[in-house]
Amino acid sequence: MAIGEAIGSHGLERAASPAGHAGGESLPGMWRAVLEQSGGRFDESGVIDFGQAESEGRQALSADIMADLSHYGLIEVRGDDAQKFLASLFTGDVRLVSSERSQFTTWCDAKGRAQATFWLFLRGGAYYLLLPRDIVKSVLAGLKQYLLRVKVTLTDASDSLLRLGLSGPGVESRLTAFFGAPPPLQTGETRTLGDCTLMAITGQPYPRWLAVGSTPAVTSLWQNLVPAIPPVGRNAWSLLDILAGIPLLVSETAGEFIPQMLNIEALGGLCFTKGCYPGQEVIARLHYRGQVKRRLYLAYVDSKELPPSGTKLHGDGATESVGTVVSAARHPDGRVALLGVVKIEEKAQGEVRLVDSQGPGLRFLE
Repeated sequence: MAIGEAIGSHGLERAASPAGHAGGESLPGMWRAVLEQSGGRFDESGVIDFGQAESEGRQALSADIMADLSHYGLIEVRGDDAQKFLASLFTGDVRLVSSERSQFTTWCDAKGRAQATFWLFLRGGAYYLLLPRDIVKSVLAGLKQYLLRVKVTLTDASDSLLRLGLSGPGVESRLTAFFGAPPPLQTGETRTLGDCTLMAITGQPYPRWLAVGSTPAVTSLWQNLVPAIPPVGRNAWSLLDILAGIPLLVSETAGEFIPQMLNIEALGGLCFTKGCYPGQEVIARLHYRGQVKRRLYLAYVDSKELPPSGTKLHGDGATESVGTVVSAARHPDGRVALLGVVKIEEKAQGEVRLVDSQGPGLRFLE
């Protein structure tokens, strides 16, 4: 699946609360205080930025950074039948997930439409789904419908463990110095050091990691790395997610796409040789007999407004939509960059535009 050049996030151009004031109420008190000391500005989802949104974006593209990921949530899956339970639901081969290996994969409905995309990893004998926080409740409720005669418990663990994102050419050496052991390096490789689980994830232009751990463990890591590694807000981290081609679904885009449209197979989260799961027949038919008509692209667009996830894309003079924005964000150069699923034929035939047939045109980079 082709991927162009872009950046992304959603819902970031909202009014910010100054550090120490309203917003970020879901953050643990100790962790919020740490973020405030670093200059964090909050809204209801957590940290927006650390007071320098534009320079944070430039830093993310050129040097070491770390980001609070409170806008991601966690679902814990624990029990004797946890692996079997998840294997019967997710598109990836859950048998490959271990304390040394994580996976980016999907959960689909019976029609083969992805309801969620997430990182799946194993920590302390339990599986965890790391995904956008705004769909945690709906995904948790949906998964619970399958709890029939299995020894499994499902829990929202978003308030139990903290999440960080790290990126940059010098992060590996600093993590090695802090933990006294090297971090995982290959995409998907996972390692728990002390009470902190590190996952190497797809990065562009630099290596990236996700860190999940207890409040004391993550706080200690943060305080050790600041100020050598500056903190950045959601927009800068989402920029890196989209540059890496990571399609994170939110409530506005859940149920819109078949996994192949989202490049999930190339990301290692779609297996055609495992057992049954919801939507398998549709997904397999598309793989073996059909042809994907929509695919994931990255593109830039000149727009004063930041298009939210779910915004429709249109062709020249077309009344029907030819694509959908998965995520978008403001680039440090002033443009908007977006990650979207677009009809291949329509893209090849002419201009693809934002919002409607008269909107600004997208510029794709294959």
